[in-house]
Formats: sequence, structure tokens, C-alpha cells
Amino acid sequence: MKICIIGGIFAKGGAPSDYLKITPETTLAAGCRAAGHPVTTLSHYDQADFEKFDVVHVHHLSYGALRLAADRSSTPFAFTPHDTSHMDGARFSTPVKWAMAYVLGIADATVSLSKLERKRQSDLYGIRGAVHETIPNGINTDEYSYRRENSRGAGQPWQLLFSGQLIPMKRCDVLLKAFAKVRHDARLTMVYQNPALEKDLKALAASLGIADRVRFAGKVQPRELAALYRSSDVLVLPSRTEALPSVITEAMLCGLPFIASPVGGIPEQAAGFGRLLETGTVENVAETVDNVLDHYGQYHAASFAMSEHARKTYSIESMVKKHIELYERLAATSPRRHRHELRVLRPVAGTIAKHWGTAGPGIAPKPVAATK
Repeated sequence: MKICIIGGIFAKGGAPSDYLKITPETTLAAGCRAAGHPVTTLSHYDQADFEKFDVVHVHHLSYGALRLAADRSSTPFAFTPHDTSHMDGARFSTPVKWAMAYVLGIADATVSLSKLERKRQSDLYGIRGAVHETIPNGINTDEYSYRRENSRGAGQPWQLLFSGQLIPMKRCDVLLKAFAKVRHDARLTMVYQNPALEKDLKALAASLGIADRVRFAGKVQPRELAALYRSSDVLVLPSRTEALPSVITEAMLCGLPFIASPVGGIPEQAAGFGRLLETGTVENVAETVDNVLDHYGQYHAASFAMSEHARKTYSIESMVKKHIELYERLAATSPRRHRHELRVLRPVAGTIAKHWGTAGPGIAPKPVAATK
């Protein structure tokens, strides 16, 4: 079965981008190859003859998703948005709302990362006639395995950890302001692939008088990140929106208690472990951190059970197996479905896709051949 995986993590020509090597898309591609299936990976801006594949899977709403939805090939395609911001109150522009509805409406299969996301997608977009599956992201359970090496505040400051991207939706400014109000003696390490707001956040830390207690660690390798999970006391993720953040699963696997916003699939992912924020204000984040540290014993006692739950629920093997089963189901029912009422929108979608592509990297896409 020839599989094409399109994602924003892939640079032009399908190679992983320089700033982030391991993502659900790269993990899925590697797993499908290991199972014996030829896989071609493409960026959203690569061109290809989709008829050469048995199934195409697009990750994230971008140029490639809209372009494939408007494509006239008979190859069935699956779509994973990896974005629940519109479900958590974020305001999409009208074109983006239209694009999301169009892609979800014409895709042969939609993959949700949680049951809640699946329900909200169905409620918002009325997905009809398509396969609609819930497949959580899988994590390397060998790389991220249970071991606790933290001091639990004994003889040294508490160790807090943030892992993600320094972008507005992660609300790192709220985290820093809250950290300045935490009454416990603590240190904060920030690990990130995308340093977009690094300069602003460093300036904020200095203005809050906490620069000497915050370490901006930047990019680290998976092994280093696993070591940080094991040596830290709490992961804090006060995001405005999330789908199913891998960092929480990774922390759970390593036994690290976490504090996170109750957005997207996080409540389902948490499964009663960790602590969910109530309002997400600066005061609420600070109070929650202090409360978790005050009662740290109960979170530490649950760490092994939390790790075991994550290991059984979020393995790579399970994720890859479910995706391959989905691909086989789609390939067996080829050609792709074409919802009649959406066909007339193809010229409009194609025009927007071309504009989206031109507004993207600004490089003329080159055709990419299917993997033999």
C-alpha cells in the first residue's frame, strides 16, 4: 500500500524540518515504513500526482489540505487537523472557517485525537458519510519511561518545567507572571523548539525580577528531555488551546505530575491524574502550583499508576496499527467519495489554495514522485 503523508513538519521535498525532528507525523511515517508500506512524505507546498498513491493523509489545515480537497484525483484522503482552537473559543477568520469546513466536509476520513474533539467536530461541522476515527498520538514508551530522580523540594528549590513552543497560544507570559507569584522556592526551566517570543519573554522575566530563576534551555534532544521530565517536580502547560499535547503524555510516562489547561483533549488525556487549571488566570496558575507543591506527596504516590496508564493508552504501536487499518479501509473503498454539494466549490477552493501557496514560503513547488 503506497502511502503519502503531508504535514507542516516536513520541509520541501519531504525531509523533516530543521527545528523539530520528532512529531506525530514523523513517528507515523516511520511506523508505516517499518510495517512494510512505502511512504512518501511531503510538505504542504510540494506538488505530486496523487493518483500514484493508495491513500493520502494530510496533517494540519494549510495549503496542502485545501489543495488536496480540491484535487480531482480518485485517491482517498484522510485529514487530521491537530487543532482544536476553534473549539476552545478562538476566533478563526471567515476564510479559515470556510477552509476547515470544506476540508472536513470532503475528506474521506477525519482523524480526531480525542473523543471530545471527535464529538465537537461532528457537532460543529456535521461530518456526514466519512470515516471518523479517534486515534491518539503515540509516544516512544522506551525513550520516555518511568523513573523519578527529582528531589521533591528536599534540600533544593522545586523544579518546574515548561516544554513546548514560545508562541502566543502557549501563554508563556502568563506562566512567567504566575511563577513570579509562587511562594515556594522554585526554579523554572523552559524547553522549546520554536523561539518566536524568546526575546520578549526574557525581557518579561527580567522585569519581573525572576531572570535568575528561569532558564531558557531552548532545543534539547529526546533523551535530554526525558532526563528533564525525570528530574523535574511539575510540568506546567497553561495553553489557550491544545489538541492532545505530546508533552503531557511524555511527562505522564516519566511519572512527572503536571498542571495544564482543561482545553482540547487534555481532560481526557489526563484521565484523573495531574491537576487541571480552573480559570487559567495568573493568580489561578500561581495558586495551583503552590497547592500541588503543598500536597506533592499525593501526586508523587500516583506517578507510577499514571505512567502505566499512559504506556497502555498512548503507545506508538497502537497509533500506527490503527492508522494502517484506517488506510486499508480507505484503499479498499477507493475511489474517494465526492460529496455532491461540495463539488461546485472546487474552483473556489483551488483558487484559495493557489493564493495560500503563494502566500506561503514563496517558492515554486516542484513535483515529487511517489516512493517506489
